[in-house]
Amino acid sequence: MAITINLGGHGRRWELDLSAVPFERVQSGGRALGVFLIVFALIWGGAPVLGLVSELQAGRYGPEILLFLIFPVVGVAVLLFGLHSLMWHRRIAFDGNVFTVAESGLKGTRRWSEPLSAYQGVLRHTRRVRTKNSSYTLYMIDLVHPDAARKINLYTARTERGFREKWESFARRLGLPALETGEGGMVHREAEDLDKSAAQLIAEGKVEIDRDALLQPGDAISVRHEGDTVVLTRTRPVNPWWGWLLALLFPLVFVGVAIFAPDMPLPARLVFGAVGAVLEIAFAIGVATDLLSRQRLRVGPDGVRVNRAYARSETAGKSLASPEIETVMLAAKSDGARPALTIAGDHESLRFGRGLPRRSLDFALNTVLSKISETRRRRGLR
Repeated sequence: MAITINLGGHGRRWELDLSAVPFERVQSGGRALGVFLIVFALIWGGAPVLGLVSELQAGRYGPEILLFLIFPVVGVAVLLFGLHSLMWHRRIAFDGNVFTVAESGLKGTRRWSEPLSAYQGVLRHTRRVRTKNSSYTLYMIDLVHPDAARKINLYTARTERGFREKWESFARRLGLPALETGEGGMVHREAEDLDKSAAQLIAEGKVEIDRDALLQPGDAISVRHEGDTVVLTRTRPVNPWWGWLLALLFPLVFVGVAIFAPDMPLPARLVFGAVGAVLEIAFAIGVATDLLSRQRLRVGPDGVRVNRAYARSETAGKSLASPEIETVMLAAKSDGARPALTIAGDHESLRFGRGLPRRSLDFALNTVLSKISETRRRRGLR
């Protein structure tokens, strides 16, 4: 059977056919990306350096000098990353029992071998990637080893569609436990439980409901009932005030260069000013949305829905039917992110309450589990 494996690096997809064992594949770095980053680094860091030299030659040593220093420092980092992207390649071989990996890049070359039996399981996780012009989430599946340096990336994509299905498929075909990281640590799911719904796992006693957590939601969420549906709404914005402040101040760095660099060529100053203005508008819209709306979770007999509520309206949001729900847990979407309630099925994943206090998150989690259990019992009686 064919199985898709991405050997890691740069967010590109790769395919290997495990039915054709033994095999050997080579993955190279992003050549076009490397060239782009090097050129970008030279432009990003080079032009401000010229302005810095002009300021120093003119005998001006004011605080605006610090604005010029930011760009060459970042430029050097981007340049090194671009060089690494050009030089990097990885060779991986698998004979059905042992993985052998050789990786080369700016940091040198390393080679190692590990039997499949040394791996602990198949872990799914996400990583947030931020670039100059955009940011996106990588959805990744790894073979986990006790030595983190010897993990093997099995799958990487920029879309969440099919992410859970891939994870389950890898775990079944490799005969290893399926792993994901929750707020309380690593969560194991055995192969025989992968296709079971949350309702089935609750009925079998493999997922427990904390009734004590349902006694007090805390003041971070409001609770109301609409018939058989429980409606949970955040009482505060998602982001803290200092997050808004940083978002609104960051574009002013570009605007500051445009204003306080009179010796820089006019076209360059206009570009810096335009970038700063566009970023300021975009961040201001984001801050306004966070201030004027609240995230809402509806938990009913037929499923769950997460959307945003405004003063007089609310968005359609995303929903997941009860029979499709396989996982209800507290987890962070990416490294270093604040945890949230995650409700997932094979084709969809909903998140609610990022950054809420643990008491409120526990209340939301157990509200969902309780409603799933209640719905199953009622339908069982019928």
